[in-house]
Amino acid sequence: MGRKKQNPQESVKHQRVLDMAAKMFMTQSYHEVSMDALADAVPVSKRTLYNHFKDKKALFSAVMQARCQYVFKRFTEELQQVRSVEQTLIGLGRQFLGVVLEPDAVNIYRTAIMQTQHFPDLGKRFYEMGPKRSTAVLAEYLRKMHGEGKLHITDAELAANTFLGMLINRTHMKCLLGLKKSVSKAEREKIIRYVVQVFFHGNQPR
Repeated sequence: MGRKKQNPQESVKHQRVLDMAAKMFMTQSYHEVSMDALADAVPVSKRTLYNHFKDKKALFSAVMQARCQYVFKRFTEELQQVRSVEQTLIGLGRQFLGVVLEPDAVNIYRTAIMQTQHFPDLGKRFYEMGPKRSTAVLAEYLRKMHGEGKLHITDAELAANTFLGMLINRTHMKCLLGLKKSVSKAEREKIIRYVVQVFFHGNQPR
């Protein structure tokens, strides 16, 4: 028996709810967002809303998953480009910082951190869908470059974590704390160039 096809209208409604929820979570705190207000904003009936998402926690989890999938997609697309290692890392840095340092992404990240004390599984899910997944795909790329003799990487996962950690550095923390409202393209580029230079030359084949 074949798999039941999703109703196109229901799929559109689902995406509309998800898009509006993302906007609300990016501009309001978790507790300020209500299912009633969301239903009015979409607009859909409360019955329709609860047919798609059983509660606010499930809704926020879906918003996080969509954001993480977006970042992961851009990650994989960048790593599939046929370029030198240095140019690939620069491109990856641009994609990464272009997403994680944008105000909307910072707001979602901040909300996720705040809610983990109430919903520990939410934090675990966010880590596995986002940082863990992105680190894993970068680590695989670094292993490949090591195998081809283009880099000397003894611990690919540690190297991937280090590279991404150097990219976000304290700039991300300042954004989370509200000390920095935005990061210019020129500032991001300066960070990327420096990090790639340090990482690339520090992992040259022996």
